Amino acid sequence: MGAGSVRGRLRARWLVSARYDLTFFVGSCVVTWLFLGLYHGLGSLGFEPKGESILVVYFLYTALFDHPHIFQTFSRTHGDPAERRRNRALHTFGLVAFVAVGLYLNAIGWWREVIVFAAIYGSWHIVRQHWGLLNVYKKLNDDRARVDHWIDSAVFYLGMLAFLLHDYAGAAVDTPIWGALTVRFPAIPEWVGEATFYAFLASAAVFVGRQLWRVARGEPLNVPKLLLLVAALGTHGLVFFFTATPFLIAEALETAYHNVQYQGWTMTYQRRRFRSAKLVRRWLVAGLIYGLAVGSIELLGLTVGGAWSWVFVPFAMIVVYHYYVDGRIWRTREAPELKRAMLAEEPRLAAEPRSI
Repeated sequence: MGAGSVRGRLRARWLVSARYDLTFFVGSCVVTWLFLGLYHGLGSLGFEPKGESILVVYFLYTALFDHPHIFQTFSRTHGDPAERRRNRALHTFGLVAFVAVGLYLNAIGWWREVIVFAAIYGSWHIVRQHWGLLNVYKKLNDDRARVDHWIDSAVFYLGMLAFLLHDYAGAAVDTPIWGALTVRFPAIPEWVGEATFYAFLASAAVFVGRQLWRVARGEPLNVPKLLLLVAALGTHGLVFFFTATPFLIAEALETAYHNVQYQGWTMTYQRRRFRSAKLVRRWLVAGLIYGLAVGSIELLGLTVGGAWSWVFVPFAMIVVYHYYVDGRIWRTREAPELKRAMLAEEPRLAAEPRSI
């Protein structure tokens, strides 16, 4: 088979460009491996695996990756006049309400329940971001057949769920967070996790068979979709199936890839919407400053506790606010200014990355 024939069976239209997409949306999954390597590397250097190693890795993750990406949400909710006017109540009174609820729940001793809720909601938020990008690549590459939609959905969602349940299915036990702080996730029967895993294996077999069928019929394969699917499922499999790490490390491993994806998306939005590379740099620097400040407060809340735990509550609720509003603010069909911005450089970008 010649090179021209191979290229004819591969289709690759990207959201921005091959280099950009492979850096921010696909290849950034290596960040998860880097954090895993850092965690084990610190242990080999004599850092306590359940103490100092956790704190170092978690601080680097939350200060340099997670909270900076949370801050980027404000470039859309508060930094874009059109979105700010459209959902003014949500981005003002709604934000205040999120913080007030968090302070109240902390006051009545329900912060452990908040952690469990945020962990589950956050995992769903990450899954939806991956699926949103997969959906973009499906539409960009005319991968629209209904049978492919159902097969892709099955292998993706069953895989994500199966890997998550591998860690959380079984009898409810106390999960250590840090020090004396523990939480208890809802009990899920082990058979549910096993059944989901076998269903995923079956869907994966069907998915592979479908790709071979397409090749046999001379239909092109959607390269960006395949690469992102492998990266997303592979990352979740690594975190929840092939490794066993403390809760805070698992959180860092699961989320860091998502953080870089989000930065890549919002930088594209900022550049196209406001036509200013300087503005993009300002948001990145401001996000880093915010992340270092909030990450330090979170670290003090974990290690020192007391008043520092209370100081961190509003920032934790901003994270939950981010989970909620992101399902609304990036819908191009409902925001003409966003559609114009994101279509400016790529006329065929007609898809909507859900929950990004």
